[in-house]
Amino acid sequence: MFILGPRAPVARPGRFEVEILQGCGLRNGGSEVEIAVAEQTLSATVEESGGFQKFAARKIGTVNIARPGKYTLSVKPSTKPGRAVMDLRRMRLLPESK
Repeated sequence: MFILGPRAPVARPGRFEVEILQGCGLRNGGSEVEIAVAEQTLSATVEESGGFQKFAARKIGTVNIARPGKYTLSVKPSTKPGRAVMDLRRMRLLPESK
């Protein structure tokens, strides 16, 4: 499991989209990962982006943050059918767009 820091600050409670910036080489896509924050878990399948250093932003899902504070985002691979899971450059919590 990878834990990315520093912890993500949340000023106001609400619903947030979890976005990752990931790269994945040809014939290495398909890994399953679990992304956790605030005792909530989202599942995602890693998509090929044309290269491990060719990053693509992806919205993974939405979480509900009940109170302000600092939260840890973590990612844990579940499966790895290729040589590697992915290169992960960034994870963010973005206020849900309405």
